[in-house]
Amino acid sequence: MMTATVSPLKPRSTDKRAEVLDIASENFRIKGFDGTSINVMAREAGISKESIYRYFGSKEDLFLAVIERELAVYRQSMIDTGRHYQGKSLREALCMVADATLRVASDDRTLALRRLIFQMSANGSKVGEHYFTAGPEIANQNLQRLFEHYKPNSTFTTDKLSRYFVSMVLHRTMLRRECGIQAPLTDDEIKQSSAAAVEDFLLAFCKGAQV
Repeated sequence: MMTATVSPLKPRSTDKRAEVLDIASENFRIKGFDGTSINVMAREAGISKESIYRYFGSKEDLFLAVIERELAVYRQSMIDTGRHYQGKSLREALCMVADATLRVASDDRTLALRRLIFQMSANGSKVGEHYFTAGPEIANQNLQRLFEHYKPNSTFTTDKLSRYFVSMVLHRTMLRRECGIQAPLTDDEIKQSSAAAVEDFLLAFCKGAQV
């Protein structure tokens, strides 16, 4: 069992509930779900464990709140991207989406939480279903709206275009990151990988489209 000292990535919030989420996020990420103690987190936050249960109900509810906060950052990134592709070409819009998606998904913090989500899901937790619905599925819907807006000349449905696009952007990089082969990507590497995936996608799935 890991016993690494938890060091929050940002200053503690003056909001006690937010502070508990900061502490919980680092504890879950470093120690895993089973290795994370409500008592320890309560001491770090300077409150009683009963107060944590009043805020979140249960340890799993607290973990869900941590995941929801992480997903909120991703969703906001996708919303911001969607606001700015108006007036741009399909190629430019897809590069923006690919860049934002790869940047968040390949981050060390995201990878650590995903591993924990998958482990808990394998043990019967519903957290995986929540993660999929609130994260990847929302991203898929946003991409479908993008393709509906541009109406590329393609024989594929917007749903298939969305799924194939995300796969091309993420699959190999995520596999290499999960296997420990690929170090965290630099900004230049993210842009290069995103641009290459977009070019391959347009060539394979949107032939003849105005891109």
